Amino acid sequence: MKRILAILVAATMVLSIFAMTTVISAATADTVFESVEGTATIDGTMDDGYASALHLVLDQCGSSNGAGAVLDSPAADVYIMNDAEWVYVFYDVHDASLDNTSANYYEQDSVELFYMQDNTKNQWRIHYDEGNADPDQTKVPEDQYAVATTDGGYAVEAKYPIADVLNNQVEMLVQVNSATGGKRDATVYVTGHPEGDDGYQRDNRQSNYDVWWTLQLAGTFEDSRVDPVEEPAELTVKNYTVFRDQAQILVQLYTQDKVSWGWHGVGSNATTSLGGSVTPEGFTNLFAPVYEYTAEETADWTNLPIFAIQIQDMGYLEKSVMNDDGSYKDAGTMGDTARYKFTYSDIVVKANGYDDVVIPGGELNAKWTAKSEGSYLSGQSSTIDLIGPAKDQLGLDIQGACTWLANVTDVNVTINYDEIEMLTLDDINAFEATLGELEQAFIDTDLADFTTKANDALAAAQAAGTDTEALNKALSDAQKAVNGATKKIETSGYAPDGVAGTYVNDTLAPIVDQIQGMIDEAAAAAPAEEEAPAEAPAEGEAEAPADSSSSSEGGSSTGIIVAIVVAVVVVIAAVVGIVLGKKKK
Repeated sequence: MKRILAILVAATMVLSIFAMTTVISAATADTVFESVEGTATIDGTMDDGYASALHLVLDQCGSSNGAGAVLDSPAADVYIMNDAEWVYVFYDVHDASLDNTSANYYEQDSVELFYMQDNTKNQWRIHYDEGNADPDQTKVPEDQYAVATTDGGYAVEAKYPIADVLNNQVEMLVQVNSATGGKRDATVYVTGHPEGDDGYQRDNRQSNYDVWWTLQLAGTFEDSRVDPVEEPAELTVKNYTVFRDQAQILVQLYTQDKVSWGWHGVGSNATTSLGGSVTPEGFTNLFAPVYEYTAEETADWTNLPIFAIQIQDMGYLEKSVMNDDGSYKDAGTMGDTARYKFTYSDIVVKANGYDDVVIPGGELNAKWTAKSEGSYLSGQSSTIDLIGPAKDQLGLDIQGACTWLANVTDVNVTINYDEIEMLTLDDINAFEATLGELEQAFIDTDLADFTTKANDALAAAQAAGTDTEALNKALSDAQKAVNGATKKIETSGYAPDGVAGTYVNDTLAPIVDQIQGMIDEAAAAAPAEEEAPAEAPAEGEAEAPADSSSSSEGGSSTGIIVAIVVAVVVVIAAVVGIVLGKKKK
């Protein structure tokens, strides 16, 4: 097969023109294939049931990976059938020269299987030698696939659960990755389906990349597909300013190859907030060459490089995958999701020596989910392709499209940022106009409990009279009510100097001062404490002078006390002597 690809590359122009006559529209889900009833044992060998199964020929190279060429012999034959629980898929891949030397898993010989479950994409990539050893993709349960080598290549057998059924149909996609010398020669799809190259970008049924096809199941199944009801985000006092001011987008022009994925920015960038428009000045008067691609960068002119306008989030989603210190969370960490809508004018691309390329204006609906890659963010952008339409309009092959790209001088477009989370700037402005009513309602409801507690504390203080303990408890209760109301305002997003903050400062806080005043008054009104009388001396004890140093009789009194102490000591010593004398006898 890979020798055939080399021959096809030499005749790229002819094949490209032919491929254009077989392109299926972007709504590929309208293409329906009918399954056959049957059951298989997943062991990598073709059961007898596959003999009557749906048979698909994979000979259509992807529009980007393989130049949309049609092979003169299939890259693979795929057989599909289903029973009451599973869809069975058998790939018979024809490739005598298998290669897994690329560092990129998608550039190794392998097959891919896409299907929906709970409106979410499952993407299986199964390699000819290590099976599902690809950490980049969904891990396939071990009992749901098998791999075997064959005389002409390899076989992959897999089954996936029947889910998301509507009108006895499910949506899916099958793909073969063909590699040589550490690079992918082509991605290969069912006949007439070069748009399959964008299949990996379809994360759910609401995606713009509607390039899967539909499988009509054999048998009868109840509908299990549930499409989400799309509703605008709820505006709150806390988030409306974020939507209005902080959910900005960046518009930039860039080009990138699909071998090394080298990225090259073109012109200058432009940013805008919701409701704004950008006409990036840096897109015009570009210095040719924009970028001169080589055969090596395009896998011998079989990979059409990217040349596109990129629109991306500028921080609204990013913070959901960042740590407090500003670093990104671990690679693979998924963050928030948001929906966006953009409209754009006709895009006019000028290049020296070529007719103008005009891409009709349109609408772009995006659903971005932030994902940390460890040191950068992914998943938060969408693109408008420029080189594909140029290639088609000017009748170029991939090498010719790269030559055109090197001569591009102007890209003229206006992009409007219309919606985020199905909210427009008009929606946000209308919400902002109701803030006064909302804040008064907030005072009447959310702060009502704190108002009650503050007034109850005041009533308790008024009833306490001069009871200091009761007054202090009332003061504590009133202060707690003020603190609670202040915290509620902060967490709800109201400004501390707004209507709600003024209410706390003018109505609730004075209650604390009023109770404090009651405490001060009670303390001032209390009678002064009388001096306690001196304690009478115990019987037989002489009253000690308050300060012996100032007493006129202090010297003689002290002498008497000393004489008494000495006499007592002498008596005790005499008694001890008599006792010891008797013991000696």
